[in-house]
Amino acid sequence: MSDFFTLKFEYKGHPHILDVQTAHQQFKTVYKVAIEEHEITFEPDEEGYVRAVSSKPMHDHLNPVDVGLLHHVAELIIQHIQQ
Repeated sequence: MSDFFTLKFEYKGHPHILDVQTAHQQFKTVYKVAIEEHEITFEPDEEGYVRAVSSKPMHDHLNPVDVGLLHHVAELIIQHIQQ
């Protein structure tokens, strides 16, 4: 089963609208997002936060994702699920 929600925010002066797919797996829920042409899965970690996992090695892409943007999206996902 999966659900969707949308994150709308501004980061470093640029507006972003990201559709987040919530995928319920056997032992955890993950959040899949396309960020700057990268497929990123945010999954829960042992400390109660979420970590970003790329579907492909980040060094294989010409345009790497801003790590700060990944942190910001992770914070927004945490805020959304704690509502």
